Amino acid sequence: MPRDSDPKRSVADLHIDDPVELEITRNSLVGICEEMGVAMLRTSYSTMFNEARDFSCVVFDARGEMIAQGDFCPAHIGAIVHTVEWAIKEVGPENMHPGDVILHNDPYRGGCHLPEFMTLKPCFYEGEVVAYAANIAHMTDIGGMVPAAFGDTRNIFQEGLRLPPIKIYQDDEPVEDIFAIITSNVRTPKVSRGDLMAMVGSTYLAERRIVGLVERLGVERFRQLSGQIKDVSEVLMRQALDRLPDGAYTAEGFLEDDGVIPDRPWKIRATVVIRGDEVIVDYTGSDPQAAGAINQSFGTTASATYAGIFHMIDNQIPWNHGAYRPIAIVAPPGSIVNVNYPGSCVGGNSDTYPTTVDILLAAFAQASDRSSAADGGTCGLLGFYGTNIDTGEPFVILHHEGMGWGGRRDADGNDAQIVKNGNCLNAPCEVWETRYPVRLDEYSIAEGGAGAGAYRGGHGVQRIWTCLSPITVSAHLNRTTNRAWGLHGGSEGGTTALLFRRAGETEWRTAREMFDTISDGKFSNVVLEIGDQILLRTPGGGGYGDPSERDPALVLEDVRDLLLEPEEAREMYGVAVNVAAGRVELVESDQRRTANGAAE
Repeated sequence: MPRDSDPKRSVADLHIDDPVELEITRNSLVGICEEMGVAMLRTSYSTMFNEARDFSCVVFDARGEMIAQGDFCPAHIGAIVHTVEWAIKEVGPENMHPGDVILHNDPYRGGCHLPEFMTLKPCFYEGEVVAYAANIAHMTDIGGMVPAAFGDTRNIFQEGLRLPPIKIYQDDEPVEDIFAIITSNVRTPKVSRGDLMAMVGSTYLAERRIVGLVERLGVERFRQLSGQIKDVSEVLMRQALDRLPDGAYTAEGFLEDDGVIPDRPWKIRATVVIRGDEVIVDYTGSDPQAAGAINQSFGTTASATYAGIFHMIDNQIPWNHGAYRPIAIVAPPGSIVNVNYPGSCVGGNSDTYPTTVDILLAAFAQASDRSSAADGGTCGLLGFYGTNIDTGEPFVILHHEGMGWGGRRDADGNDAQIVKNGNCLNAPCEVWETRYPVRLDEYSIAEGGAGAGAYRGGHGVQRIWTCLSPITVSAHLNRTTNRAWGLHGGSEGGTTALLFRRAGETEWRTAREMFDTISDGKFSNVVLEIGDQILLRTPGGGGYGDPSERDPALVLEDVRDLLLEPEEAREMYGVAVNVAAGRVELVESDQRRTANGAAE
């Protein structure tokens, strides 16, 4: 991020002439972002928009610096500060006119990965740009070799359509040539165009609201308040960082494979350097970029870095450009955290990102007790492609699933929650069964797999689909072998299971066993027939703290909820549970825990 201001350690260093007006203006801008999101939700076509809400909406000032965001998807919010800046510089403000909307999805130009399309609208008032309205949203299909994009791609050309910053609207009219190029390259043109129009429409809504705000305040006053909004966040961010102990804290973690080279783990290494009110995150020592799709673009790595740091901040800060100023990032080009063209990177923004955040939290755990154990670290991404039985039209749906988060200093990890970069919802069973040719046979909290600890990891999810027509399936997920790590004596979490069963058979098999894929979690275009089934079980998070210090009442509660077997309670926690009586046998439990402590 640009270091365009001197360090400010206290609010007293700022000139805030009217705090009330400042806060009203800031909240008005945040409200505009949230209204954009509601508009996209209600006018979109795909489940990625209207069910998952896999989009983010922001407002930037005339300098191209973010002044407001809605509470949407962290992966987008962190990257959009780079995506918008790049688009503005490449197109040039002097080449923008009223009625323009710019489209951009290039991961080598500050973007996340190809599915994340960004629309940017310059907002004019009395002939000058006073702000920019922008959003990033996940397009379900982008062409390429894999429906819904996620599989075992090996370069950017296999991933799909890549667009530099170009005008998709001019003079308030769609540039139909651009729309024709996009819809000719995707499997579901009607859905793709509908979602793009929802994105564009939300920027027009934002422009109306922004212009109305500028009319009330005046251009100069709006500019002054925009600057103060950023400066206040910078001060608060620097104060929060200054409370962390200075030092260099290093951690590393691994992805189990890239879908191309069998069973080859890939390392991400991060060193967090805290110096007073600034922080540097250095990824030197991470592996070279992979052959498969697990690589992160710089925009993705930057976003993961911001997310990891923001998780550690101990006070409420309005997130905008000012909060990013004290953060510097070193990401060596050509590494897994800064992919060089034409390397594949579609999985980096979805399933590599959460591991990167957990590595940063492991580093921060050396300096603060606010950190957490690792989470299940995978979205469980499955792409489904086929023909709708009722309409005869092709469909593409990308499924993502919740899993278990890591335990923390004062609470168990969350169950069945999307990864830290997502903040998304999955499609309800009713949506699946009414829109697509499948039947949901099970959707439940997965038993086992939660790392033991004084505060255990969260539980994952188990889901089973039955195909009602032939369906092509692709996958990109992690944790099939590498487990989420515990913290401060907590145990590892569980593993992902992706299994298949042919119609009439009783045995579940992995993708390697059934389809001869390189990886059990990353593959493209396997074909299932009517009656075939898919089972996805997502992993639990790591545990936090010594399991022998867990409250026996919480152990009993897990046994009652069928999340833990009585024998597991004895072995993992030293707690004897009388199931019939519904109580903990305190004397026996004390003896077990004392004996376990002596043995250690």
